[in-house]
Amino acid sequence: MIFVNKNEVLEADFVALLERAKEGLLKKAPKKLPSPTKFEEDVYSEMRKAARKTEFEGYVELTGTHAFPDIIAKRYFGVEVKMTQSDKWQSSGNSVLESTRIEEVERIFLFFGKFGGKFDIKYRLYQECLFDISVTHSPRYKIDMDLPVGTSIFDKMGTDYGRLRKSDNPIKKVKNYYRGQLGEGEELWWIDEQSEIEASAIIKPYRNLNDEEKGTFFIDTIILFPEMFSNSTVKFERPAAYLITTFNAVSSNLRDVYTAGGQVKIKVKNDKILVPKIIYHLYINAEKIRNRIKEINDETLKYYWRVDTIQEDKLGQWGDLLSEKAVKFDDKYSVFDVFNAGLHEKKNK
Repeated sequence: MIFVNKNEVLEADFVALLERAKEGLLKKAPKKLPSPTKFEEDVYSEMRKAARKTEFEGYVELTGTHAFPDIIAKRYFGVEVKMTQSDKWQSSGNSVLESTRIEEVERIFLFFGKFGGKFDIKYRLYQECLFDISVTHSPRYKIDMDLPVGTSIFDKMGTDYGRLRKSDNPIKKVKNYYRGQLGEGEELWWIDEQSEIEASAIIKPYRNLNDEEKGTFFIDTIILFPEMFSNSTVKFERPAAYLITTFNAVSSNLRDVYTAGGQVKIKVKNDKILVPKIIYHLYINAEKIRNRIKEINDETLKYYWRVDTIQEDKLGQWGDLLSEKAVKFDDKYSVFDVFNAGLHEKKNK
């Protein structure tokens, strides 16, 4: 990363410095593909040459392996160096969190080397090139050096780069934006760094979860995804995503976890009725559901229920969602009636 140390310097002068560095690098196009570290060092060397007899001379610094940006000048301007082997102007970028950012730097430019096809270089303000966010181990920006003005990820989110990066919880803002883009059955899969969940590097089949994990997953999904009781064709897709993000597990027949076994006869008030197996699970697990819903924090419930506020009566709010989503299975009783009958049955035993 590159940094310049004077706040009063004119941006036009720094851009001129970048142009001279670009011209210097293009004159000696590499015969073989350099490593990212070597290209960063080459950019730094050319920037120092370009800074001679300017107010930047002696103020261009290489910041270190993990710092952001790579080069700084007068501790006001910065340069993040990127390269690609392909013949296109796109690449993955840096973490949204910018936890290693040098805070004094206000204006960061992206200096991008394209080594596929004809070697070329472009530079541009960092935030103008960020068109999307992808996830590896944490959310990262995606770069497009040819991105039209006004189409950055910040334009899409209705914010700006500076406001987002200085916010208390940028990941939450990003997740809220992408949450608004979700279609039916879709879910975000990454967990932010403030989550209590620690994800394993290994993906395992659902059958390999222990009994406690299976029980927690089962009860939590009944609470978090009331659409499972609807007739939607994608009603098990969000639970499947939750299985991956929370338990690092997958299942090719998740529906059977809830529905296998046909219909079961239960007692609701004074009637014996036949209910699908998934509704039977509400009945026999009613007390566990009631106890667990008190433990789940409000932010988690708001996120998965896709509501703005959580009422003091969480159980009642969940019941309303359940009644709203659930397909009608009986002329006399609702799905929530079955749940309450399960609580009553447990109490009387």
